[in-house]
Amino acid sequence: MAIGVTIVICTYNGASLLPETLAHIAQQRVLPHIPWEVIVVDNASTDNTLEVVETEWAKTGSTATFSLLHQPRPGLTYARELALEKARYPFIVFCDDDNWLAPDYVNLAHEIMQRHPSIGVLGGHGELEYETPPPAWVAALPLFANGRQAKSSGKVYRNTVYGAGCVIRKPAYGAVCRMGFEPMLTDRMGTNLSSGGDYEFCYALALTGYDIWYDDRLRFKHFMPKERMEWKYYERFFKERAKCFEVLVPYQFVINAGIESVSSFYLRLLRLFLSSIKQLYPLILNKFRLPAGSDAAKVNALKIKSVKARLWSFSRHRAMRENFARILQFKHEKLITLTRCETTFVPERKARIKMQ
Repeated sequence: MAIGVTIVICTYNGASLLPETLAHIAQQRVLPHIPWEVIVVDNASTDNTLEVVETEWAKTGSTATFSLLHQPRPGLTYARELALEKARYPFIVFCDDDNWLAPDYVNLAHEIMQRHPSIGVLGGHGELEYETPPPAWVAALPLFANGRQAKSSGKVYRNTVYGAGCVIRKPAYGAVCRMGFEPMLTDRMGTNLSSGGDYEFCYALALTGYDIWYDDRLRFKHFMPKERMEWKYYERFFKERAKCFEVLVPYQFVINAGIESVSSFYLRLLRLFLSSIKQLYPLILNKFRLPAGSDAAKVNALKIKSVKARLWSFSRHRAMRENFARILQFKHEKLITLTRCETTFVPERKARIKMQ
């Protein structure tokens, strides 16, 4: 395999976002000795994404090898898997359809991954770019992929970086697949705001001995359309984000805390639950102290929703324990398949796990 870089864009109904994203990719100043390509994966879009991609890429005049793939199975994880399978080069940049990569992104990704063969996933530094000036309460809650991911460039000891702009080592992905790994999270599906697939992949590579890194030189803009600055969007975000906790919390216990016994698992879970209760109490008090309708009151209300969603996830403690057992078995044997599951909300804020 030639030592080059593949840029992957996975998109669902991204017709309005892709022109700017593709234009920034075409502006990459790639050194002559670095082979590179661009792959766009249409993940079951229902708009004119395909036509926009073909038209806008042709406009750029870029000489980079370009491929347009179709993944009819909804789910960001499935789209990424298809791209990983088809990518020609070992260093794969996952560029979201709302990410604008800096012109030196490919060169830096190639340099860092070449210099440090222990890196499984490399994260960059995103900066939010708003379509319209955000309300003060939105600016106070920068929840999306943005900002520094560590105090300094190097290994990230919490073992995760956000998926936007991240660079994955394809041979590392192949290695964990041969060990029997299959993700338990499907990540975003259509308009659903569930997440966590990027973190799970980082954890899987960390389990098999790869390092998770951050480099502050890898810069990109994360475009925020005005629809993401609406109150209803944030309410959905907090509610649907909680779906991934029953998978990610057990990973955190095993990898970051070194927990391996069921008793230690439940003790740690209890501590996490009590910590969440402790965070909720002053927020509820603030609810009655802050002026109704003020930006501070809105920020406080969204923080309450976030903590409540996390508390709700503790009702899934049996699923957490089962996932904990799967992760431990993979850690020690690296031969079993971590069964993919999809967590979906049903009425009365309950959830179920669909095992395949």
